[in-house]
Amino acid sequence: MKKKSIITIIILLLTFNIQAQNKPLTIHETLELALENNASLKAENLKINQANTLVRSAFTFDKTSIYYNYDESNLAINNKPLKVFGISQNFKFPTVYFAEKKLNESKVTIQETNYNLQLQQIKKQVYANYYQLSYAKNKAENYKYLDSLYQDFARKAERRFELGETNYLEMITAQSKQKQLETFYKQALQEVNLSKAHLTKVVQTDSITIANGLLEKLEIENLSVNQNIGLSVFDASINYRKAETKLEKQSLLPDIYAEYFQGTNASLNGNIKGYQLGFKIPILFGGQRSKIKASKIAKEVIVEQKQDYKAQLNAEHQSLLAKLQQYEEAITYYETQGQTLSEEIIKTANRTFKEGEIDFFQYIQSLETAKDIQLNYLEQLNQYNQTVITINYLIL
Repeated sequence: MKKKSIITIIILLLTFNIQAQNKPLTIHETLELALENNASLKAENLKINQANTLVRSAFTFDKTSIYYNYDESNLAINNKPLKVFGISQNFKFPTVYFAEKKLNESKVTIQETNYNLQLQQIKKQVYANYYQLSYAKNKAENYKYLDSLYQDFARKAERRFELGETNYLEMITAQSKQKQLETFYKQALQEVNLSKAHLTKVVQTDSITIANGLLEKLEIENLSVNQNIGLSVFDASINYRKAETKLEKQSLLPDIYAEYFQGTNASLNGNIKGYQLGFKIPILFGGQRSKIKASKIAKEVIVEQKQDYKAQLNAEHQSLLAKLQQYEEAITYYETQGQTLSEEIIKTANRTFKEGEIDFFQYIQSLETAKDIQLNYLEQLNQYNQTVITINYLIL
């Protein structure tokens, strides 16, 4: 009995997991899952941790030198050679360490901007693929409806031909149209599978199901070009070059040398102590000055690249807004006229067909015309949404 209970629990847990995996997800749930699973985003986050860990590596010192020296010419006051034990250490000028720390901190900022850039890219991919899948599913539903109509039409046309109520041309026309719609429907289903695969690749889960429903119209976010995340990458690189230049300048300061030693021999009652302090002054610093100049030039290069990026960003932003306006006009037409016209065609076709004013072939053509209006609207709405997503998460 106990064994059966355990098996029952296992079955219930497996059923629950399967149901959880197949639960339709909203866009926000899908995005949350992607941010949790995506390995490239995790890698960028690890790079931030790595850079943070290396910040204090700026305070790295040369290895301490410990030595023993015996020289017969190095005599103590008793005229006997000394056995000398000593320790010495080299230091950079103190401000150099803090300049290195500042440089390492700027590397952290660069990694953080890279993470934010990757995060922006993931969000864009999730939104684009989610709404592409939603569009594909709505498109497939329309073709499924038309396919079922033409299957019924083809069967009835064949039956009418057998009864001698119609001619051969009408029958083969019906069959041809049914095969064409069947192909369109199959292609639409393949588009659904392809869109689902693209979304799964970003979310990085075994399977995913999105919520059903009509394709919604997205809204553009009021973000100015100056707030574009791509610009922060250039800003972080500029700050890095500034910190690098400061470090190169600090490297012109002298290094510090410190040494302490003790000498003794068998005849001395105590030790002879001594110490030495010194500076390593860069007399030949032409090479270092070249590094400073090169670092300044590198910063100027990034400044110019930022200006170029900003100019291209403005142009792309304006181009996308113009394209969005085109799709907006098509959507407005459907919302103000097309939808009403489509519904009226379907309503009139149903009425006139029932009253015998039109034949089945004319009835199907009328419904197809109405569905074409709806399919064109779906296409325009999808293009509109994809353009909105590109604008909201614009990265060059």
